[in-house]
Amino acid sequence: MATEMKKISLFEKLIYGSGDVGLNAMYTLFSSYVLMFYTDVLMINAALIGTVIMISKIFDGISDLIAGQLIDKHKNKYGHCIPVLMKWAIPMVLSVILVFTVPDGSVGLRVAYIFITYNLFNTILYTYVGMAHGSLASYVTNDSKDRSQMLIFKMMFAAATQTIMASVMIPMVEYFGGQQMQSAWIKAIMVFGVIGLIPIALNVFFVKERVENDAPAENILIGVKCAVVNKYWWMAFIVNLMANFILTFNLSVSLYYLKDVVGNIALMGTFVACSNLPGVIISAVAPFLLNKFTKQQMVIFGAGCMLAAQIAFIFMPFTTTMLFITALLRGIGMGFAMGMAGALIGDTIDYGEWKTGVRVQSVLFSAASVGAKVGQGALTAAFGFVLSAIAYDGSLAVQTAGTISGIDAFFKYGPLVVAIILLIDILMLDVEKKNPQFIREITERKAGKNA
Repeated sequence: MATEMKKISLFEKLIYGSGDVGLNAMYTLFSSYVLMFYTDVLMINAALIGTVIMISKIFDGISDLIAGQLIDKHKNKYGHCIPVLMKWAIPMVLSVILVFTVPDGSVGLRVAYIFITYNLFNTILYTYVGMAHGSLASYVTNDSKDRSQMLIFKMMFAAATQTIMASVMIPMVEYFGGQQMQSAWIKAIMVFGVIGLIPIALNVFFVKERVENDAPAENILIGVKCAVVNKYWWMAFIVNLMANFILTFNLSVSLYYLKDVVGNIALMGTFVACSNLPGVIISAVAPFLLNKFTKQQMVIFGAGCMLAAQIAFIFMPFTTTMLFITALLRGIGMGFAMGMAGALIGDTIDYGEWKTGVRVQSVLFSAASVGAKVGQGALTAAFGFVLSAIAYDGSLAVQTAGTISGIDAFFKYGPLVVAIILLIDILMLDVEKKNPQFIREITERKAGKNA
């Protein structure tokens, strides 16, 4: 357990949260647009890209565990996480630019380049920097409420960044030469990469690590074991996974739905704004709602909103107004789930120490990230396989009727299943209510050992 319980200023919490502007400026480019870039600009088969993504996610999962362990075990005078942000943020930005600089050549050469650069950014550099920032809150304070507020602010800035990126990315690409020009994508990414470095630098200067691990895991396997036997971690992980599934539908699958089913990709900015802006507002007020409601209660409400929205979206006649209204309602639900996901993972740290006697912080966050990333990869890869199975052709201005029907079904019924799973899971997650007991017993054990 930590030895300090100093309260954290609102300024420092906001600066910490702003770090996700830099991280999401990169990751939204990557997660939202890379599949369409490969299929529609480079004209590479969607199933082939799906296979590359799926294989890469296996390496990505392993790298998350390694990154979490490295952060827990190593530090310098600035702490565990801040040094990682200092050293690796700029290489991370350079690596995402490389993802979009696929050279001309044979299919084999291009696929090999995609595999290498995809993993250089996502598996190595983004994982290490993102894990450091995600774990930073647990090294800044061990006060559960302050930590939860920091993580909620982080999600607020993430949602805001995703909304902005969805609105301005395509116009920026058009400004630099058009969606079919590879150079236009590279120039746009360079602009957002430089902008994204600013909030990460602010974290380095203004966020201070104050908490130290009493008993970091001796190796990765011990840390993973602590996660595997932590039943509440599994439940919080599912909340995180389902929230990321919905995010993937909103930011990636929606591109194809709006372009090929609705026939108007220009709606993307408004759609993502409707899907994400409620999350921004909810994330902004959620830290203060914690005084009246539990995290579990807020996620239950959110799951109900998502379920109602998706049922309406499936059965009501399609209009643009209906699209945006159901996106707003689903966005309200996702805002609660996404906003509470990191905070719920944080709550499982104390239970894990109570159960195993070992306090692991970054490893629990990294283990959750493993599942979320593999899940996102599975969903993206599955969609790639679906696109290939329904004969999607990126060179066509209008897809065939069968292709359009397949995209429509995937976009409608996938989120419905996700909402049902989320609701069932969160109804069982009561760690928040039991945490004071766990903390009290941990303190008593330590006092007994020191007596």
